[in-house]
Amino acid sequence: MQINQAILHIVDPATATAYYSEQVLDLSEAGINQYIEQLCTRFLRRDNQNGTLPADNPILQLCQQLSDFVPVSQQLAQRFFNFVLPQSDIVSGDLLIAQLTENERDYVAVLKLNQRQDFIHYLNYTEQAVANQIVLNQAVLPAVGQAITEGVIIDQASGQYFLADKAYQIDGEKRPYVASDFLMVTAEPTLTSSVKQVRQAVNTVAEKYNQDPVETTANLKQAIYESLNETNTLDVDYVSDQVFKENPAAKQEFDQQVTQAQVPRQKADLTHKFEAKVSKQKFKLDNGIELIVPVDIYQNRDLIEFVNNPDGTISVLLKNINTIQNKF
Repeated sequence: MQINQAILHIVDPATATAYYSEQVLDLSEAGINQYIEQLCTRFLRRDNQNGTLPADNPILQLCQQLSDFVPVSQQLAQRFFNFVLPQSDIVSGDLLIAQLTENERDYVAVLKLNQRQDFIHYLNYTEQAVANQIVLNQAVLPAVGQAITEGVIIDQASGQYFLADKAYQIDGEKRPYVASDFLMVTAEPTLTSSVKQVRQAVNTVAEKYNQDPVETTANLKQAIYESLNETNTLDVDYVSDQVFKENPAAKQEFDQQVTQAQVPRQKADLTHKFEAKVSKQKFKLDNGIELIVPVDIYQNRDLIEFVNNPDGTISVLLKNINTIQNKF
């Protein structure tokens, strides 16, 4: 990643007043370029909300005029602060705006750096002596490892955006303001949120139609893994076909529930990390035994089998094992 230019517009938390910088940050100053690069890199690698801004979106149009970086950044900051500052519930924060290049594509980052309190040392010279003191700094910027909770990075050419948002109480309703009031879009949920909603719908429908909860959960995880593994996308239709393939009525009800929940039918894994989260089936037995089985082995009856016994208990058969390691 290359940070081409960046600027910081700040807020005085005591007076809720914005101060707009008239000069870009000096990226040659020790640690500044690295700090901004790490913030943007971590932001792009997280499980963000995403979508594409329409060509007439005013934020996208401003982002495409960054040849005049300072005044355009001020306009972006003014649009942001004009909404945020009157809202007492929204945590105070400065606004970092950066123009960057990643994989030969140009992006604009608009990241709210929430201010926090922390103690720092202070060297106080008096006429009598030097006094080393501890003072409370009211506007400490987030550390590199601290997640940015509100912000967006926008592809200047395509308008694709990567969004982190947080809901606050605004005008009597709780809503994620970066999408609704700054970008003026309805953002798709994250992949994590989509999977959670799919799981809830599966569990509700499976219970209603008396499907075995253990088998249903295993089939759900298998279907999600296969979808991500083959297409790097959560394909809700594929999940529906696999989990409810023997029950058309349950499949129809599941499809209705995910539609009502506004779950995207196709949701890409932009971080390429979620597949690993569903690559193993995890079972906890009531006798205290826990099993972790790779998803691609779970369906192989030559290696593992779950047997329903006449007395209602379940036996787990592990087959064709050559060696066993006891890891400490």
